[in-house]
Amino acid sequence: MKLTSKLRMALMASAAFATAAPAFAAGCDKVIFSDVGWTDITATTAATTLVLEALGYETETKILSVPVTYTGLAQGDVDVFLGNWMPTM
Repeated sequence: MKLTSKLRMALMASAAFATAAPAFAAGCDKVIFSDVGWTDITATTAATTLVLEALGYETETKILSVPVTYTGLAQGDVDVFLGNWMPTM
């Protein structure tokens, strides 16, 4: 495959992703985090919240237990949980 063909394919792929990105962004105006109260999760949630807010997203952090967090993720009430630890790990 010639370099120009590869370049053309790369440009077409990036154009396809560029047109799809606004459609995904429209559905993600507000990002809901779960914080289970662990220091590391609180810190990573805070850092990620700052980044997303700088990019123009609205964020909300809910303090939840681990089981409620997973239920919220499954039901779509929570968007992001940045970590987990299980006693068997």
